[in-house]
Amino acid sequence: MDIVSSLIKLHDIFFKKGWLCKDTDNIIFEKFSRLLSNLSDSQRKLIIELAERYTWITFKEYNDDLIKSLQQVENEKLKSLRSIILFPIMKPGDSHKTKSSNEVLYLVKALRPILRGYEHITFNVIESFEEITADSFVLNDDEAIFLLDDYLGSGETLGATLTEISKNKNIKHSSLFIISIASQQESLNLIKSLGISVYMQYLSKKGISDYYHSPIREEKTRIMKEIEKLIRVKKRFSLGYNSSEALFTLIKTPNNTFPVFWKEYKKNGIMCEAPFQRY
Repeated sequence: MDIVSSLIKLHDIFFKKGWLCKDTDNIIFEKFSRLLSNLSDSQRKLIIELAERYTWITFKEYNDDLIKSLQQVENEKLKSLRSIILFPIMKPGDSHKTKSSNEVLYLVKALRPILRGYEHITFNVIESFEEITADSFVLNDDEAIFLLDDYLGSGETLGATLTEISKNKNIKHSSLFIISIASQQESLNLIKSLGISVYMQYLSKKGISDYYHSPIREEKTRIMKEIEKLIRVKKRFSLGYNSSEALFTLIKTPNNTFPVFWKEYKKNGIMCEAPFQRY
């Protein structure tokens, strides 16, 4: 795909997805255009194909989507609750770090007054595994734990959270509710296998592996790794962290997303920002 055709197609994608109405559409389009101009025809074609599957959630949409996920919880379940404990999805070693899940936690607490069906429920915040796994911690029948994050990636962090919480035998899976905005299929598969309730707005498959059959799948992967070599992607982020092949941008682009969309790179000695740069 030549540069002119790719730019015309990119504009068409922005129009169809409603991205032209977003606050930063010009900036993002310019970064996309610069990226495409620095790639070969086959590389441009792949990026355009992935852009068609991409989900971009802006600041304005973020709160609305989080509210929608919270409002998906069944009224019958909410009516039986008196108290909800808000807990971030994180790895045990990250307890003292500020992660996106911690930010979602306090946002949910702030949204409590405008949530329908939650009027009678008290929100309590816990951010320590030590507190929630202690033998003294017991959930009453009218209490539940909301495990929170805005994006569920490969399932690694979610699995670590659930493994740690399961050390407290007083906590049953029926008392756990996972709330998110977006998820990869791997995380959803894990949640379903455990029989835990989950509420979210967007679900994504792997951007290459789940859309192409062999041998085209291998060829697309080879092309992406060519691009990664050009922008000098670290091995652990190849195809996105844990090879997630994600196509998501929220307030911050998760590193599960293909690095070409979020990693800055150099061209002719000039540093270029990616379309959805991570900061």
